Amino acid sequence: MDISAVNPEVLVRSTLAQRDAQVRLEAQVGVVKQAQEAQGDAIMALMGSVPAPEGRSGHTINVSV
Repeated sequence: MDISAVNPEVLVRSTLAQRDAQVRLEAQVGVVKQAQEAQGDAIMALMGSVPAPEGRSGHTINVSV
């Protein structure tokens, strides 16, 4: 591919725009990961707060419709 006819300024701008987009994408991924971790922590806290069943209560599921 011959890029000798391409203006160097256009190449630099394109590269910088690509870099900027990559940085934004990485930041968005970080935010999503943090939200997922916070959600997981909240779920685990809720599950931990549920008391254990006494006796045989809660060991069978009635699935008849």
